[in-house]
Amino acid sequence: MRTILFFLAIGLVVASMCIGLTAGSVQGPKAHPDSPVRNIVYAHVPSSICALLCFCVLLVAAIGYLKTSKESWDRLAIAAAEVGTVFAIVMNATGCIFSHAEWNTWWTPSPRLISAAMLLFLYIVYLILRSSLSGAKQRIARNSSVFAIIAFLNVPMVIISARFMPDIHKASFEFGSNWQRVAFFLGMISTCFLAGLLMWFRTDILSTRARLEREFVN
Repeated sequence: MRTILFFLAIGLVVASMCIGLTAGSVQGPKAHPDSPVRNIVYAHVPSSICALLCFCVLLVAAIGYLKTSKESWDRLAIAAAEVGTVFAIVMNATGCIFSHAEWNTWWTPSPRLISAAMLLFLYIVYLILRSSLSGAKQRIARNSSVFAIIAFLNVPMVIISARFMPDIHKASFEFGSNWQRVAFFLGMISTCFLAGLLMWFRTDILSTRARLEREFVN
């Protein structure tokens, strides 16, 4: 069943990309109107939303673990951090590609780009922290949870910088056709669906590993 859902999610992502590149194509920069670079918005925005949502899941899982000390919450936190890292990489990479095509610079120290880079950095630090801490699993999970809660403070900064701070980037795009809206919202839904499935898969893998470790020790 999960395999079917996974391929369904992949199919929906591909469908949104195909619609975006054909019927829903966004006009390129004024200097290069035929350039497909602005169509990267169909990958950039969904990946950005997923990166933020994964951090929200990480926050909930961290709080859940600190309140209950259940390993299931900690496994969910790990899965959310790993999946969120992937989408944060896509978000920053597609943003750099768009920036270079539009303004001839890969990156500029604007509030939006700094906060987006910090999001990826904090995900990576969380994963490094988990792998570098020594001691009991409970201690590692507890310390990692505390870090995740503190690191979540960057998420509102990403949203504020994207919507309310002056920046070289536009706050939003205005779509001129229904096909563009279809491609965009289908991409949003399918990418979030895919992120949820990946977290589900990863959580199950971690659960299986923990069960095998307990059986091996016993």
